Amino acid sequence: AGAPTPSPPTPQPPTPVPAPTLQPPTPSPPTPNNPVDLSSVTCANYGQYVNQAGIQVTTRIGKDAGKDETFLLDVLDDNTLGALVVCDGEASCSGNVDFTMTAASKAVPVAIVCCKKDACKGNIGLTVADLATPIDVNVHCSGESSCEDAVWTVAGDHTLDGYCSGESACEDSRWTATEGRLTMFCDSTEDTCDDAVFDPYALCSGGGASNARPGSCDAGAPTPS
Repeated sequence: AGAPTPSPPTPQPPTPVPAPTLQPPTPSPPTPNNPVDLSSVTCANYGQYVNQAGIQVTTRIGKDAGKDETFLLDVLDDNTLGALVVCDGEASCSGNVDFTMTAASKAVPVAIVCCKKDACKGNIGLTVADLATPIDVNVHCSGESSCEDAVWTVAGDHTLDGYCSGESACEDSRWTATEGRLTMFCDSTEDTCDDAVFDPYALCSGGGASNARPGSCDAGAPTPS
């Protein structure tokens, strides 16, 4: 008898290959050496910054909210890339108020916004110590007498940029950059920068800058947009 005819092999279904598991991308941590830009913070847009990662934010919102307070601006966390103080409301940071950044702080940009009438009016002082690296300090004053009589001082090579808008906003104020650049904008509202002192002198712009103390301005600063 002939040999049996072999049966054809039974086809096997392909073994399913499991789909790769997709992992969500891991967000990169903030880079300590890449500070944030706080030079454009204003009373109109500070809300864009208050919840931004990497910014140390202090807010005093409402009438007399931070009156007669002392604010220590020191940044000690490596992941913090800037310090922002918001004083928004009538007399919100008025009276006897000190804003201080000591030599113990990490060198990061600082912005202070004083919004509405008398927000930072009175015996107001900002002192930024000489740090290992120069920083940019931005002070924005918007509103009637918002920074009247205030004294803003940065040591070393730090830069200080002041913005004054509103009737008597920066009248009789004093702004000092010991060795760094000082830039001032004073709008043309009545008495905006009357008798203000810019020490040793500022690059000034705006229609109200000419009312500062004689010798305070060296014209030529760009007008803020």
